[in-house]
Amino acid sequence: MVSATSLLAAAAALLGAQTAQAATAVDPSRCQCYLTNGTSPAYFAHYKFFDFRNIANPRVPAAINNRAQALAAPVTHAYFNTTNFTSTWSIQAWTDSGAVFNEYSKNDVYIEANTDSVPNSKTWLSLRTYRHPASNGNFQSSAELQSISSSYQYVSMRMYARTKGAPGAVTAMFTYRDAASEANVQEADTEFLTSDATTQVHYTNQPATVSGVSRPNATKEVKISGSWSNWRVHRYDWTPGKSDWYVDGAHVAQITYQAPVDPTTLLFNAWSDGGSWSGTMASGQSANLQIQWIELIYNNTAEPSSYKQCAAANICSFDLGTAAGVPALSSAH
Repeated sequence: MVSATSLLAAAAALLGAQTAQAATAVDPSRCQCYLTNGTSPAYFAHYKFFDFRNIANPRVPAAINNRAQALAAPVTHAYFNTTNFTSTWSIQAWTDSGAVFNEYSKNDVYIEANTDSVPNSKTWLSLRTYRHPASNGNFQSSAELQSISSSYQYVSMRMYARTKGAPGAVTAMFTYRDAASEANVQEADTEFLTSDATTQVHYTNQPATVSGVSRPNATKEVKISGSWSNWRVHRYDWTPGKSDWYVDGAHVAQITYQAPVDPTTLLFNAWSDGGSWSGTMASGQSANLQIQWIELIYNNTAEPSSYKQCAAANICSFDLGTAAGVPALSSAH
């Protein structure tokens, strides 16, 4: 019997060979199984793609300076009420009582017009965190996008994104599964701190600290090539026993210690609570996680010989595709 390792090695070689050739785009409806490349190639059953690059009627909402009103604010754009969005995502509204009172508000998630000098899209999704002045409540409003499903088990999640703004914020892409005890939380983080150098990224299989005792094997601080304040493809791959991170296709980190095991939710956020991790943002300042697209390839990493959906299927690769959200056929049946 051919082992899973051998099959994946062969698949990785196939992807490598095809990368050198002109990849042929395929209608996603033809794909029945998905194969990722990289350090830990894997087979997945499903995919979703969310494109924020050309959405009509973009608008930057004014900050809401009243805490209760910020918490109760409605969504800022009709797109957030579409089935395409609501079937996967929920914009969060809740209170986090950190060192600075922090409110997650729907008002801080919006569609923004691209104002770059050389724009490569018309719009993007913006997640904002804003420090309200003392005269207006002296609190922080923040933004969080969370999957409505907590059944993602193994995933390759990618975003074409950048972080901009004042020191004192954290922006992140991560998985999360809560637990009754701190030690049993399962969380895999990609974090950007606006107080850091823009080449430093924090990658962690949480918890990094339990009862005040650090777990150094849980986290890596990586200096990436280039800046996260520029548009980059940030990718997190969760496969059995491993967390791998990539920037623009280059592998930058792997952590096996405390890799997630059980089904989880997926999240994106921008926040600050005035604590030691985020730092304290200056009054009237803000920072944003700006995202042009999100790609999810998820669930099942069994090799074709043991996974019916892949055994006699059209296997596709988004890593060979010629454009974001457009797969290429890597194996046809």
